[in-house]
Amino acid sequence: MQPRRFILQAFDAEYGHPAFETMLVVERPEELRALLGEAADEDPDLEMFYTLDPADVAAINRHFGLSFDPEGRKASLYQWTRSREVPYRVHTNYELVLMIDGRKQFARMGGEYYPPNCHFDESLFDRCVAQGLLHKEVELEEFDEPLRLKDGRVFEGLRTVYYTRKGEEWRIPAWKLISKASRKSGWNENFERLVGMLFGYEDWQNDWWIEDLRKRGLQWGTALLYLAVTESDLAGIEDADYRALPRLTSNLKVVCSIWEEPDDEEARGLMAAADAVALVRFRVKVRPFLDLVGAKQASVHELPPDRIKQLNRLIVGDIEITMRRGGGTQSNT
Repeated sequence: MQPRRFILQAFDAEYGHPAFETMLVVERPEELRALLGEAADEDPDLEMFYTLDPADVAAINRHFGLSFDPEGRKASLYQWTRSREVPYRVHTNYELVLMIDGRKQFARMGGEYYPPNCHFDESLFDRCVAQGLLHKEVELEEFDEPLRLKDGRVFEGLRTVYYTRKGEEWRIPAWKLISKASRKSGWNENFERLVGMLFGYEDWQNDWWIEDLRKRGLQWGTALLYLAVTESDLAGIEDADYRALPRLTSNLKVVCSIWEEPDDEEARGLMAAADAVALVRFRVKVRPFLDLVGAKQASVHELPPDRIKQLNRLIVGDIEITMRRGGGTQSNT
């Protein structure tokens, strides 16, 4: 395997953004996984965001010969992401400090299950709302029936929180209008630019972003999903003429790629499931899909069985078979 890069960060206690960081190059990821212990049991590819306690930081420093010192701050570890190669400050994880500084005008947080009834670091945002620096609105989307997980947790719906700087409240209904219009016509370059402007990115930054998407061959408005399927799942897809997924009884795990050239190793890793016989891929309408899954920055998403029907409504074109167990790669088109 190729060496993989990870980022160790220490966070500012007042605004929640990374205060300083260092890069960690890992030759053998299994060694890092062992140091993380039970927290990494369900994350074989180490794609999650890990909050580290002082003992975790000390163990990583000893094993990899580092001297990273959070100086009493909250520390975290996550895998290198492509967003770090963008030639300007991407807002993610810096939302609050950029809004207070006037460089960001609007933030949309969540799209996550509730309860719990808060997003990460919401208390820091609420402090600024109470001080009259920010405006806040909360939107709840209740499920037809509560979502009950095997571990006993029950979720009632999705919760999204909107923030603007004072005097910029108009950006919230503007976002909602763009989102509604895109569901009718499909996402495109104009919507992408408008959203960038709403968030507060500069014109040259929006220009760079859109040009980079063009270079990567993005099909506007769609995301490419990879899914490992069982024999019965595959039969259900064939019965639906490769246009829909069958009804499932367990969570659906997909690898998502907005780019034309996804991480093949990551997608093929889905085939590790004992009962998987094939890897399929299909395109979905990207904006409603991101609303559906909530975790916008992740490449791997899990959906409960009761959301398959919603996912099927988002499929664009045919479902393709890209690999069969023991049979290499292939396609049904």
